[in-house]
Amino acid sequence: MPHRVIFRQSAVQAYRRGTAKDIVPRLTFRPVIVCLWLLLAVLIAAAALAWTVRVPAYVSAQGTILPNDARAGPGGGTTQAALFLPADRSADVRVGRPVHAQIGSSGPSVSGSVVRVEPGVIGPDTARAVYRFEPGAGTVRQPWTVVIVRLGPSLRPSAYDGSLLTARVEAGSQRLLTLFPGWGESVGGAA
Repeated sequence: MPHRVIFRQSAVQAYRRGTAKDIVPRLTFRPVIVCLWLLLAVLIAAAALAWTVRVPAYVSAQGTILPNDARAGPGGGTTQAALFLPADRSADVRVGRPVHAQIGSSGPSVSGSVVRVEPGVIGPDTARAVYRFEPGAGTVRQPWTVVIVRLGPSLRPSAYDGSLLTARVEAGSQRLLTLFPGWGESVGGAA
């Protein structure tokens, strides 16, 4: 029997043209792609916002409320306290910076501002002798920088003389992005 082709010649050519083209299957839909691009744009905008927004940076400190005879200079009638900051963290503290303090472990919370930063550092024995500061048992014995603060007028000086307090002193600001783990060193710290 002679060799007979059962397909038309034009059908065979169309088949060969079809197999020569690369066909990529469509795995995603257009709305999904648009949503992913929008998500990327939102993430970039959030990162730019976090780069520009600055938040306050605080230094924690312990201190004592000064008795009336230890107050010198202007503001003798107001309540003043001596705060003891770690020597390495005191460089950013300036006169006029806000202070938020709590007297004792459950006493009133007060606000105030830095009046002066004493030059140099002092040791625990000097803090005990000059300011009558007795840190708690869990406090590390280290050199401190003394910061004198004026507390709000809501405190009666005579009622709280010698009381211990814990405080947060504003020491500048930092980018919001530095609060995310791993970003602090790469984008810059406090300013």
